[in-house]
Formats: sequence, structure tokens, C-alpha cells
Amino acid sequence: MPQNHNDLKIALFCGGTGTRMWPASRREKPKQFQPLVGRESMFQQAVRRIKKGFPIKDVFVITGRPYVGLVVQQAADLPLENVIIEPEMRDTLAAVGYAAAVLDKKFKNPIVASLWAADHLVKNSDEFIKALKAAYDFVDETGKIVSIDVRPTYPNIHVGYIQIGKMIKKINSLAFFEYVKHIEKPDLATAKKLVNGWEFLWHAGYKVWRTQKMLSLYKKHTPKVYSGLVEIQKAWGSDNQDEVVKKLYPDFEKISVDYSIFEKMDPQELVVLSADLGWSDIGAWNILKDELSENAKDNVIQGDVFDLDSRDCLIYANSPNKVIATIGLESLIIVDTPDGLLVSQKDKISELKKIIEKLKLAKKDKYL
Repeated sequence: MPQNHNDLKIALFCGGTGTRMWPASRREKPKQFQPLVGRESMFQQAVRRIKKGFPIKDVFVITGRPYVGLVVQQAADLPLENVIIEPEMRDTLAAVGYAAAVLDKKFKNPIVASLWAADHLVKNSDEFIKALKAAYDFVDETGKIVSIDVRPTYPNIHVGYIQIGKMIKKINSLAFFEYVKHIEKPDLATAKKLVNGWEFLWHAGYKVWRTQKMLSLYKKHTPKVYSGLVEIQKAWGSDNQDEVVKKLYPDFEKISVDYSIFEKMDPQELVVLSADLGWSDIGAWNILKDELSENAKDNVIQGDVFDLDSRDCLIYANSPNKVIATIGLESLIIVDTPDGLLVSQKDKISELKKIIEKLKLAKKDKYL
């Protein structure tokens, strides 16, 4: 590994409950800790991918207290002190600032790759590592923030889009572009227009920055949060660390870092690296199905399933001592777990959020 990449710190964010992938994703064990693609969980795949280019001692997992046990269980070689615990989920503004403040205290203005989130599908792991190292070189040279984003492959309405301008330079055959603007989760008509334009990328949620640069943006654009981060940073490593964090963190504004920081900053301070990562944000069952199918009519089947003549279905079986048999189905999502079964038309899967609300109203909390 090149010597000059040795001080890159990886901040892997691992929060969220993933309700759009119920009944596999639950409060107690969200989707990032589930084996949705293959035998390893998405979190384990993310850690393994990072370890191809960087030592585990430089990987830091930011997660909620309920998930610390899962992190330790699924990444046994991760140092326990590398788990940065959020006292509660406050969206990305709080989480990113928290990570920046803690890592700045630990390492004195390191370059950090913040990876949001631990449940992304990344097929091209070598390109992923290459992109992180190229972004590091650019940050080290210029002090700017690098956003690593990807070419869209279909009109996805569940992700943000980044508009880029002219190319600035290349590092190891990877191109860096001017940043123009961010378009958050467009409607379908807009997404169809964006996906056909060369100047629009999917926002992958991967950014590389120096901690002091990031904290200066908090000071400028969210001064109240910044003052809290300063107090947390002062207390970090002391006897009253937990007390200070629990007192200040819940008061941080619950909002996306994209809205509160990145969309307000001078576009000249941010550049975009376009990388072919084979990337997808697996936020819903239909997205997982489409990403894993080579052809639209192919089935995606996981578990002890016996099928005859079905087409365009995702069948996910995770119930021990049970087999599932399917015959002649088309465009269905079937997810079977020990205590929950989902059967939905593929194009109706967005209605799953209404089912979650029904479960809440019926006080079926043990199934959430």
C-alpha cells in the first residue's frame, strides 16, 4: 500500500432501520446487518471491501448503541475503540459532524473518507479502493472536498443527483469534475431527463475531506451544531465524555448534511470524482431484485426455494426448517422470515410504508 495513503481514516456510517425492506429489516437487526446478497451481511461486505485497500485499524464505524453488539459480532477484528456510538439517530448532519469532531480530536486533522451507508451494493471493489486513494491525493493537494459519485443506469427516484461541469484533472485515469449543484430525489419525469444527460451522476454519499475543513463548514453554516461539536471534542477521552455527548447530541438539528452544509457551501470548495463502482443503494426489495437480475424477467431467489415457471420475481426465504414452493408467478416480491411474510406485486412495493404504519397503529411493535 502506498505510504502516503496510510493516514486515511474511513468513517463507515451504520445507522437506520431500513423499513422499506421489512420483514427482513427490523429495529433490532436492520438491513445492513442482514445477508441480503450472498451469505455475508451488507455491513460485512462493506468492511471486507474497505480492507482490500486499508488496514482495519483505520476503519471507524458510526452507529447507534443498540447495534454495537452486531458490529462487534460481524467485524470481529475491528478495534472496539473504533466504534463511535451515536446516543440517538439525528440524521446525517449530526452524524457526520460527530464523526468529524471525534476523528479530528484523535488524529489532528486527518483526511477522512465518509461512506454513507453500510448497506450499499458495490460490485467493483477494486475501482472503489482506487477512487478513495485518488480522492485522498486530490484532497491532500488542494484541501477541497471530493464527492465520489456514479453514472446513473436508470431513472432512480430514491437517490439524489449531482450535476457536474467541466473536467478539472485526472488521477490514475479517474476524472475529477467541477461541482454544479445537487438535485435531491427527483420525480420520475425529472429522473428520466437526468439519466439521459452526461452531466448528471447518482449521489453515492461518499465524500473525502479533512476534518478541519468539514468543521469550518459547520462553523459557517450551522454554528449552533458546531458549538456543540466543539464541546464534545473537548470532552472526548475524559471521564465526562458520555455525559457531555448525551447532553448535547439530542439538541442537534435533525436534518440532512446535504441540505444544511453541502448545498450551501461555495461550489468551488467541492469537486466530483466520477467512478464506475457498480453501485446501488439497496433501499427497497424491488431495487435489490432489479440490481441482481441480468435480465428483467429473471428471478432472484435466496434460500430453500423450489420454483416452477415464475418470472421477474424476488423470493427471499430466511425461515429455518421450511421450504418454499412457487409456481407460475410473475412480478412478485415474496419475503419469508420466521415471524413475518411479505407478498407484494413488484410495482406496489412502495406501499410497504403503509403496512408499517398499520403495524404501529395495531401496536404490533415486536414485528417492527
